Amino acid sequence: MALKKSFLLLCFLVLSSGIFGQLTYSLLDQNPASVRWKKIQVPNQSIQIIYPEDADSLAQLTAFYIEKHVPKVGKTLPSQLHPWKILLQNKGIYSNGFVSLNAPRAEFFTIPTQNSALVGTNEWLEMLVSHETRHMFQNELGRQGLAKVFRSLWGSNGQALYSNIMIPNWLWEGDAVETETQLNPIGRSKIPEFYLPLHAYLLDYGIPSYGKMMGKSFRQLVPNHYVFGQYLSQYFRQKHGELAVGQIWQKALQRPYPFAFSSVVKERTGLTIDQFSQFALKELRDSIQKSQLAFSDKSEQISPKITRGYTPYEYPCWISDDTFIAVKSGFSTIPVLVEVSRGQEKELTKLGPIAEMNMLSASKNWVIWSEIKFDIRWGQKQGTRLVLFNRETKVKIFWDGDEKWINPSISLDNKQVLTLVQNNDGSSHLLLLDVETRQLIKKISISSGEQIIHARLADQHRMVYVVKNQHQKSIRIMDLERFEVIQEFHFGGNNIGSPYLMGDFVYFNQPIDGIDQIVRIHIKNKQQQVLTQAPFGAYSAQVLDSGKLIYQAYRASGEAIMYKKLGNESWSPLLQTIPLSPLQEPAPKYASQKYSKWNIFNVYSWGPLIAAQGNQLEISLLSKNITNTLQAGVGYQYDPNERSGTQFARFSYQGLFPVFDASFQNSQRSTSLYIDKRAPFDSLRTDNWMQSKGDIGIRLPFNLTHSAFAEYLTISSTYSFFQVSGYDLPLRFKSEAFNGLYSSMTHAISYSKLLNRAYWDVQSPWGYQIGLHWQGTPFAQNLNSEIWSAQGKVFIPGLFKHHGISLRGAYQQQSNGNYTFASTLALPRGYTTVLYNRLYTFSADYKFPIANTDINIGRLLYIKRLKGNFFFDASQGENIVKDGTTTTTFQSFGVDLSSQFHLLRFAQSFEIGVRCLYKSQTKQIEWYPLVIDIGF
Repeated sequence: MALKKSFLLLCFLVLSSGIFGQLTYSLLDQNPASVRWKKIQVPNQSIQIIYPEDADSLAQLTAFYIEKHVPKVGKTLPSQLHPWKILLQNKGIYSNGFVSLNAPRAEFFTIPTQNSALVGTNEWLEMLVSHETRHMFQNELGRQGLAKVFRSLWGSNGQALYSNIMIPNWLWEGDAVETETQLNPIGRSKIPEFYLPLHAYLLDYGIPSYGKMMGKSFRQLVPNHYVFGQYLSQYFRQKHGELAVGQIWQKALQRPYPFAFSSVVKERTGLTIDQFSQFALKELRDSIQKSQLAFSDKSEQISPKITRGYTPYEYPCWISDDTFIAVKSGFSTIPVLVEVSRGQEKELTKLGPIAEMNMLSASKNWVIWSEIKFDIRWGQKQGTRLVLFNRETKVKIFWDGDEKWINPSISLDNKQVLTLVQNNDGSSHLLLLDVETRQLIKKISISSGEQIIHARLADQHRMVYVVKNQHQKSIRIMDLERFEVIQEFHFGGNNIGSPYLMGDFVYFNQPIDGIDQIVRIHIKNKQQQVLTQAPFGAYSAQVLDSGKLIYQAYRASGEAIMYKKLGNESWSPLLQTIPLSPLQEPAPKYASQKYSKWNIFNVYSWGPLIAAQGNQLEISLLSKNITNTLQAGVGYQYDPNERSGTQFARFSYQGLFPVFDASFQNSQRSTSLYIDKRAPFDSLRTDNWMQSKGDIGIRLPFNLTHSAFAEYLTISSTYSFFQVSGYDLPLRFKSEAFNGLYSSMTHAISYSKLLNRAYWDVQSPWGYQIGLHWQGTPFAQNLNSEIWSAQGKVFIPGLFKHHGISLRGAYQQQSNGNYTFASTLALPRGYTTVLYNRLYTFSADYKFPIANTDINIGRLLYIKRLKGNFFFDASQGENIVKDGTTTTTFQSFGVDLSSQFHLLRFAQSFEIGVRCLYKSQTKQIEWYPLVIDIGF
């Protein structure tokens, strides 16, 4: 046991270097500097809510749900909450939530999702509270028993790393999803669209190994850890009781060695985790196979058939009798708009950044959707813009609003656009707009407490939409001449979605016997028909006047577009539920206070670690505040090579438009050199001295992304100074200085524009990067030097799909001063850096996938991909001497072979390989280990 503990401790020190040992701080997502913050301390709970002042109603509602649910959330876990903070984010367009021990907090993104598979009939904030607070209780288990040692030694980061190594990610999320399900009327485990991917996988591909479930695959879409985690968590609770999850969790954290979780599961069930998952999934598969016998879907697939990988076609829209458009995505492509006519597919355009796509709308000439409009500086602030794509001219027209416009719809006559607007305070409304003039026709209010989902324009000057209110859903039809609701159909807790209105019929998806099917209702005689018998779910129906139905049906290989001629399906009376009267739940007014944006220090991590370079021991203290405006670290580094220590402090304030960075360090330095001025060189001297160094910099980071290309620009300027004292040798290396105070300036510009990568791509298929750098000593002093460089890199596709070519060229020039700065360019691979007055470099890479493997090597290793890279590097260095110029050339070429794998069933992937290269100077072949990604 002692040996196992020592092994884990050593691994922990090495792995933690990637998390703790930062030399500089990356840019975090912030809210605009003008945001004013408030806070609510929830009564009788150790939870404080921090929020922008325009989210007061959202904060009050969140506090109410916390009081209502938190006592029940933690009931089955043996833990108590320490103080936690929840930060409400309302400036963006994303619908999400998370809990992190990196500056411990939870963040709720308050914009409610339009995804019926995620929210069902639940209230968005209520679901977030029930799910994310379960994560808080889970994390509290990491403060008990042996796990508490890691928190004591390394703070919250130590607790997080240890807990995530010991407890698989599927249990974290599966347990939270199951808790959310038990506390809400229709949690995700009761939503067919959530769990059917697991059903489809089991029937089409069989039961995956435990290693494959943890590591995923490049060959098939393995259901994520939320989906299979929920099923295993639910199965475990059903077989072993509601307290079983917490008891296993607690025991596993007491055993700091590999496969401890599996051993605890075996003690409880008699099965290893591999055997347990196989047994549980086999039971599920057998029950699914029996239920599938009842399905005999007669629809015809009209989208291309997928033979490998995962390629969904979604949100189909009829354009003509034999042509439809859809959104295509998956392993082989980023999201693109495609047109399919008589089995022939062509790409129309690539889609830009999309937070969440739930519908597509088209007329004969136009297709419309919404894309994210990023703020150029503030990562937490996003808007949207409407994109109108002309099918004939292939031209995009962008319609920018100052609000969050989502799920737009265009009328069949191309004259009007309808869009839902989400406001920062949680309210929403609909806008009816004139396409030609871009003027507002009507702002349609939405009652408090109601959420509008999938609103769509229809024929006869009507629109149709789903209304969610008090865990009930209904379909409404509105007359757009009088702006009055003319029909409403109540479906109670049925999770309906994606309505489409034409003539006397509304088409939508509705769970039928646990599977979503396309249903239509006759709005006059109140009859309904079930139109499909899809084995894994049918969604997004549309029809033509001729009675042709089109929809998407889930498949393990990706959603397929199906066609069906409407016939004589049996009609049945529409069974509506009686709408509930308004629920009068007490919602007390919680006292709020101002929260100062100058709460900037929040120490969350500390302790010893191996620094990122691997040759230094560091003891540090890290701080990051809740609103992400200040990162700071102080500590001590010991360098065994020089047998000296360095005290350091680093800060990055990111709460204003420019980012301000500062770092200070004080160290004892040591060097040895020959002080002889001529041969023989036999007077080796060693000296120790003190050096203090400081950097004060400013950065201007810009997010310029507005298309399928990720585009960023950063401009920075840094003032540096260092002071040397106690240096007594008569000579010095050119990279060091005599006693005195010295200063320099550094200016840099970096720009990057890269096309987003598909899952199978080894690099961005198109794009380029540019970097400019200058460093010098512009102030009067005894040191003088200057270095500048320019480099560019181009990315282009390779000879085959998912291959990639990158070409890099660079030039660097350094003056012949009495001091040298570090080079910003590297020599060809295999050579160590040497400084030259002028340096030209060129490199070419050809990267390619070798095989998608899914190889299990026992419980130790799961290898899911092999990759290769052919490369060629060349450099020419020139030094200016008295007699002219000396020139040195370097070349190397070779191959990298690497594998992406998962170690010891850990969910995070690693990529390690080997490099073989030939060096022109030595005329030798050399081999090197290659570490590409250690997962952190």
